[in-house]
Amino acid sequence: MKLFLSFGVCAIALCIVVATTSLVGQSPSRKTFSAPTYYIAARVNDCEPDPNYVAFRGASNLPPGALISAIVTGFEFDAWKDYSDEVVVPVNEQGFFAGEIQPKQGLRLGRNLILRVNFETYRTKQPTSVLEVVGKKGERLGGVENVPIIDIMGHSQNPQLFQVSGWYYGLETIARVPHCGEK
Repeated sequence: MKLFLSFGVCAIALCIVVATTSLVGQSPSRKTFSAPTYYIAARVNDCEPDPNYVAFRGASNLPPGALISAIVTGFEFDAWKDYSDEVVVPVNEQGFFAGEIQPKQGLRLGRNLILRVNFETYRTKQPTSVLEVVGKKGERLGGVENVPIIDIMGHSQNPQLFQVSGWYYGLETIARVPHCGEK
């Protein structure tokens, strides 16, 4: 009986050692995420009063090399007022992008501003490799197939999709710009 208990304890100890050593050196498996359509997400991660600038970063599942444009804008009556020139940054291999924007000459970044972030195929000249994936006019951004180009908006569930004349499609998102100097 003593021999049986001793053997049982050794067997259990051996199982524990084997189980733990097989886990050593293994990194956790990386979970893959998916989205039903293309997206862009952005965040203002810094805004400084002197020198006056806005730093932003974001993520997208657009192809690497896709060019994302960003501009700081405010509301002025029933229209937009741009507080910066447009900045264009690429999406990297990991799906991230980042940039920094200075205000237009003579302007300061104040309160209640937003960062408008866009992906467009019609204004910003996109690399050929990107256009092969999303379509020359952005027609694959909506995540719909076998739909005439003029009906994409009516069939897509992508909330970031927009359409302009000439049946060009793009993606847009916004991020709040904190008042520079506020922490």
